[in-house]
Amino acid sequence: MRTSSPWSGYCIAAGCGLSILLFLHFYYQRWNPFMLTGPQFLVFYILLIIATGANILLTWQRQPAFARQLNAGCLLIGIARLIQGLYHHKPVGFLLLLLLLPLITAFTLRQDDK
Repeated sequence: MRTSSPWSGYCIAAGCGLSILLFLHFYYQRWNPFMLTGPQFLVFYILLIIATGANILLTWQRQPAFARQLNAGCLLIGIARLIQGLYHHKPVGFLLLLLLLPLITAFTLRQDDK
């Protein structure tokens, strides 16, 4: 049986990230997710969580550190937008609920290490 390359996880993540950015560009005519309105960002963030979860499932056995980095990146993007929303006095309730998914995933990945 042929083993996969250590670069396969990075290629899958790059493909997913590029597809999400292309979605942003074609539907919202923007490349920067932080310039989106609240509902548009929530669509982007849900897609990001799905892509991150798929990448974690595909790479966890071979590259656990990379899976944790992906999850941390997803969490940091959400936290940055949360801070931006709080600074501009916008409602961030749905984003807080969505931030629970990467947090739960982070604790699950941490438990699997022990």
